[in-house]
Amino acid sequence: MPFEKILKDLVLKMQAKGAILLDWEGESVVHYGLIDEYDLKVIGAYQVIIHNFLKNIKTQAGLNFFQIKYEKMIAQFMPITKDYFVMLIFDNKELASKALYYLEKVAQDFKKEIG
Repeated sequence: MPFEKILKDLVLKMQAKGAILLDWEGESVVHYGLIDEYDLKVIGAYQVIIHNFLKNIKTQAGLNFFQIKYEKMIAQFMPITKDYFVMLIFDNKELASKALYYLEKVAQDFKKEIG
């Protein structure tokens, strides 16, 4: 399955700034974006750091998703497996619930492929 095409379709469908598949170290596996590639990778790496911090907080359930609102954008982040994550960056806050719906579908598709 062409991961880049899935990310591109997600970005175009949501009129987003970018989407990225990340590994456990915060490294980009594949990405697609309309913003600078370096910026997309750095934002993605920081989300993995935040995820690793949050998962160490003792909770009853696992961390399924988080969203961070920056001054001019929103980053939604979702674990696929314990080692892989997907992130979507967009700027229209009214699309947050729709973006989450599509991000979850992408995460499920990736999980089928990654295992």
